[in-house]
Amino acid sequence: MTEKTAITISRQMGSEGTYIGYQAAEKLGFRYLDREILQLAAKERGLEPQMLENFDSRSVPLLERIINSFCFGAPEMPAVPSFKKPIYNKDLFALESNIIRQITGQCSAVIVGRGGFYILKDRPDTLHVFVHAPFDYRVECVMKEQKMEEKDARTMVQESDRTRTKFIRDMLGIDWMDARNFHLCLDSSVIGVAAGVDIITDLVKKKAIES
Repeated sequence: MTEKTAITISRQMGSEGTYIGYQAAEKLGFRYLDREILQLAAKERGLEPQMLENFDSRSVPLLERIINSFCFGAPEMPAVPSFKKPIYNKDLFALESNIIRQITGQCSAVIVGRGGFYILKDRPDTLHVFVHAPFDYRVECVMKEQKMEEKDARTMVQESDRTRTKFIRDMLGIDWMDARNFHLCLDSSVIGVAAGVDIITDLVKKKAIES
């Protein structure tokens, strides 16, 4: 495969999309990008990655509360150093977007989350994938992965759906679950992780052969 290829994986929490993306990268020999993007963004800003965790893929109201807490302190929180420059979610998204474009210009990669499907929407040799599953299936997956009670897992999945939907709407003005944003939509509850990996890698290899 001589041409640089990018695969973006958008996924609902508990749909096992992260596993599918990671295994596809391993099978194809592509660079895998998920948390590393946040780490690189933190390095660019001269911050510890943990300081950006709360700003990553979050809605505006929550971010504003966190920013205020960091910058001015809150009665229930210990004093923390203020940022040299306030970091808002639009700034972080723009920074991560630049990092994604730079890396995919240098090597073939699988990008999980981060609005990659939009950032690279006009880039040739890119496959955009959306991994989803029914709510109850995803709750069960989260219960197993996080070793938590069903009630807590349901709350976590619901909150993830809400914040991811709001984040993409606030940042990009679109519905991130609209199938028209993607080349391929996979229901992991039907096909499973292994088959999902095979479908993605087969498509990428087929496209490379045809080109």
